[in-house]
Amino acid sequence: MVLDLAAWAARHLPMPVKRLMYRIPPLAGLIRHGLNRAAPVGLTQVEVAAGGLAGCRLWLDLQAEKDYWLGIYEPELQAALGDLVRPGMVAYDVGANIGYISLLLARRVAQAGRVYAFEALPANLERLRANLALNEPGKSVVVTPAAVVECERPVRFLVGPSGGMGKADGSAGRGDVAYSDTVDIDGLSLDTFVFEMGNPPPQVVKMDIEGGEVLALPGMVRLLEQERPLLLLELHGPEATQVTWQTLTRRGYRLCRMRPGYPPVKTQQELDWKAYVVAFPSASEA
Repeated sequence: MVLDLAAWAARHLPMPVKRLMYRIPPLAGLIRHGLNRAAPVGLTQVEVAAGGLAGCRLWLDLQAEKDYWLGIYEPELQAALGDLVRPGMVAYDVGANIGYISLLLARRVAQAGRVYAFEALPANLERLRANLALNEPGKSVVVTPAAVVECERPVRFLVGPSGGMGKADGSAGRGDVAYSDTVDIDGLSLDTFVFEMGNPPPQVVKMDIEGGEVLALPGMVRLLEQERPLLLLELHGPEATQVTWQTLTRRGYRLCRMRPGYPPVKTQQELDWKAYVVAFPSASEA
């Protein structure tokens, strides 16, 4: 009954109301406590209750991944994808994790489009492929098991306390996170992926790689200059912000906040430690 009530609320309450509930600590704690008591332990196949993936099925740990199930994961990003991604596009999901955004992109680009999902961690890759296999849009997603960095090379990947917190060695930010393990994986650049490996260039790139922007963006300079994709970025820390600002503004990109109306970011100093931005090519209009 508790889970059914939560799913009903996710479907019917406006997003501002849902976000407000989680911003009131006593209420948020009460909600989490009740849901944790009702939710099964371990991975469970569930139907997403609301949001852009409503109706899709995912393997989730409902003790820790309620935001995926309730459709409230990264609401700004979900809204931006709804605004900016069109059928027939080629989209890159850099840092695909377990496939939530990959599937959302696949829904947006539809059968005429294609999504390339880049993920490094083996545990994430296993669940990414399983989640894609559960859903019809998953047929439009091509999985690339690699870290996106500045060139084709072996990468030492740091494994954090959760699947979403791993990062390539040399990434910026997240200095407060204890990385308890490492794995050796393949790394490649997006320029290599497109111009040497012959894959179709993207019209849109979503990138959330825990400070790895400092490695990935220098490895896609030719792509930025020649193909001019739209970018949706989550930035982590001042070093990542600086590299992003310099790399993109030098190539005629406009950085805007990932919120309704996409207000422009006029200076690098305006961005917080953690920032969500949309980078529009100079010819594009928000």
